[in-house]
Amino acid sequence: MTLPALMLFGLDPKIANGTNRVAVLFSSGAAVATFHKHGHLDHKLANRLTLPTMLGVPVGAWLAVYLPPDAFEPVFGAIFLVMAVVLMLNPKRIAAANVGSVNSRRWIKPVFFAIGIYVGFIQAGMGILVLLAMSLTNSGDLVASNAVKNWIGFLVTLAATVMFAIYGLIDWLPGLVMAVGNVTGGVVGAKLAIRKGNRLIFGFLIVVMIATGLKLIVTSIFQWLG
Repeated sequence: MTLPALMLFGLDPKIANGTNRVAVLFSSGAAVATFHKHGHLDHKLANRLTLPTMLGVPVGAWLAVYLPPDAFEPVFGAIFLVMAVVLMLNPKRIAAANVGSVNSRRWIKPVFFAIGIYVGFIQAGMGILVLLAMSLTNSGDLVASNAVKNWIGFLVTLAATVMFAIYGLIDWLPGLVMAVGNVTGGVVGAKLAIRKGNRLIFGFLIVVMIATGLKLIVTSIFQWLG
């Protein structure tokens, strides 16, 4: 929502994209701090998953140079919708708190490397994929997964923000103004996740998956028609 709003107020799309990263960075940072304060951030696991994710990001960015992300948006949108339906048919599979078996943990690093490629390629829905990957590989419950998701999101966004700043593609005033609100949102969201637990995150996850899937598909349709 904030990215279209920035463009609506006249910012160039590239500058709007960079400015938006400032707000997202503060939001993720606030959420990470809250999860850490309440003892829900597994630093060892978070760092182990961050490395393959960050290694995948430049691969995805390189692919985006040669393969336009717009061409794949409807495919990713359809995947999100299908995954939402599958999860609604079997909610216990993801909502339960699980500890990973040796077999499931073998897939963690390759899966997060693939997520890094996706993030570098298209970005949209990164949080969804991280939550799904951690839950489906039994890497922890949704509260712990949400903490790790925010940690990875914070580091990825930090790297992107630095790059945008180097190229002068950030309007700092609106970025910092939005950051104030985003910090509040990050703290409140993290506290709600901790207080309400897996069911709240599961419901939110389904809604975001459907919304993201529809957005990607509808955007692609309008691009084809326009």
